[in-house]
Amino acid sequence: MPAADDRTIAFLRELERADGETSRVLDELDELARRVEEIGAEAAEVRDRLSALPAEREAAAGALAEAAREVEERRASHAEAEAAKARTDDPAARRAEVRARDLLHSARRRALHAQAELERLDAEADRRGEEAADLARRARALAAELGERPGLGETASDPPGDTLDDLIAWATETRAALLVARSSLAARRDAVIRQANELGGLVLGEPLVAQTPAAIVRRVESRAG
Repeated sequence: MPAADDRTIAFLRELERADGETSRVLDELDELARRVEEIGAEAAEVRDRLSALPAEREAAAGALAEAAREVEERRASHAEAEAAKARTDDPAARRAEVRARDLLHSARRRALHAQAELERLDAEADRRGEEAADLARRARALAAELGERPGLGETASDPPGDTLDDLIAWATETRAALLVARSSLAARRDAVIRQANELGGLVLGEPLVAQTPAAIVRRVESRAG
């Protein structure tokens, strides 16, 4: 091929390289945005559960107290039924003792269930607290990672505060900053693709629309033989 065509192919290859690099960075920004959004969503879920847990725990504690009172009442009733059966041992007294014993067992089961529910809520509160701390660590690490990338601004790279509300606000602002950066980069990539299509169209003698620089390079090189 003439030297001018060699220079054209070299320039198209440079456009291909720029397009590939831009595509790679766009994928990275998409992944970063996904991670930021995930932290925000998890923080909102943890915050909502931690907000609801005190009322649920209060209800569970009330249920346990009521169950404990019922157990004491049923225990006293059963003791009376046992004493009555011991005095008379007639069928009615035996039936009354059996019924009182069954009611006591049922009350004890309800008390155990209420105790288990209270322990479950306490365990969840501890677990949610650990999740909140882990989310804060992840957000700070991600903010540091974003801080190493140029063009994202302070909003994306500033570490979040300590509360879950801080994490949610940081995630919202950071995702917006990433979308702005992505939009700017996508516009630059579109410009590279347009340039490659215009140049490739001139070389190939046909209009090209939205073909990748890599595809155009292959076609031009194939035409060159």
